Amino acid sequence: MRALSALYLLLVINSGASEAQALTLQFCYEDKQLLPYYAGQGEQIASPPGVTIEHIQAAVGDISSLTLQLQRKPWLRCLQLLQQNKIDALVSTYTPARAGFAVYPMTDDNQPDTELALSRHATCLVQRPGDAVMQRLTQGVTVARPLGYATPDYPAGVTVVEVQSQQQAFALVKQGRVDATTSLCEVDKLPLPSAFSAQLQVVQPPLYHTTGYLVFSTAFYQQHAVVARQLWQALKQHRKPERYFQYLQTAEPTVQAPSSKQP
Repeated sequence: MRALSALYLLLVINSGASEAQALTLQFCYEDKQLLPYYAGQGEQIASPPGVTIEHIQAAVGDISSLTLQLQRKPWLRCLQLLQQNKIDALVSTYTPARAGFAVYPMTDDNQPDTELALSRHATCLVQRPGDAVMQRLTQGVTVARPLGYATPDYPAGVTVVEVQSQQQAFALVKQGRVDATTSLCEVDKLPLPSAFSAQLQVVQPPLYHTTGYLVFSTAFYQQHAVVARQLWQALKQHRKPERYFQYLQTAEPTVQAPSSKQP
């Protein structure tokens, strides 16, 4: 009887240890489609889900004790939940304000470590062929941008029109209702071949560059710093720049014309 009791206690202890080792990463991301990063609309996880999610799924798959829980919410809500330590991670560009509540991979001199970034991209203007929008930036042009994302510092005279999705922005440019929108045009300094039809033209050189990082809540990093660093290293190995172009190849042909109520 004592032997059976001892065996039962050992099984309970081992079971508790296994549960303690298991960890779920709660990752929050945009609930609107933003190809090639995120696919699909609303709370549902699309298949395929977008390049950002593919890369994170691959990195999490390298850590046997870690599972991934995806949550789709408005982007600003994701930021708020990270600040409140109610979700564990998201993807963000670096700003000093966000560094107050989000943990980025940093170098020894306290700068964001671009070698451990999830993505290093350039963004170009997209216009109707021959419109010469770059030459008219200071003269008064309209640029469509999806809601919820930071707007770069455009020259005086540029008016930003907020729209629901990147697809809607493309449609507005083709219809002549705005002068331009923006789109990914380089990944890791490699230009992407244009995936657009003859109705749209990518303008070189890039308008601006961005670097995206997998960032963690302060609570998650304090408790699981080793796992966080493992994920940063795994992402470095799983980046596949060609996947961005593969998604963009299917993005533009699915553009729907906006309704009369849209800007």
